[in-house]
Amino acid sequence: MTEAATRTRAVLLEDDERRLVTMRALLTEHWPELELIHFDNAPQFIDWLPGGVASARVILLDHDLGPSRPLPSGERFEPGDGRDVTRVLAQLQPGCPVMIHSTNGLAVPTMIEHLEGAGWITRRVVPYDDLEWIEETWLPRLSALLRESG
Repeated sequence: MTEAATRTRAVLLEDDERRLVTMRALLTEHWPELELIHFDNAPQFIDWLPGGVASARVILLDHDLGPSRPLPSGERFEPGDGRDVTRVLAQLQPGCPVMIHSTNGLAVPTMIEHLEGAGWITRRVVPYDDLEWIEETWLPRLSALLRESG
């Protein structure tokens, strides 16, 4: 089995439940062969990368992941952001395309710089109109990116 044949996952960093539901439905409809791996925070995504990134056919990243969250222990959990993930990805061998979906005009250029500087194929989608952008822009851009990357 070739390396490309083992890349069977779409890996998503997204903290908005409504976006997640919409993205999951479109991924399932258009690429039923892809298993969706989802994270709503950067630390768990980063922990997954060493053993999992080789199975990714595409990585889909948001930047803003919300405020800190309370844990059952009373401590606070910091979800990090998309730049945390791109800093780590930049240290790894590029293996699949990455698409960033974020309105954060200050952070996204840094994410792209991290990735492209390390050789990752990177695209960006800017969200608009609640969830409309997912089907209108994100889906076609994802489709083109998957075609381009084989």
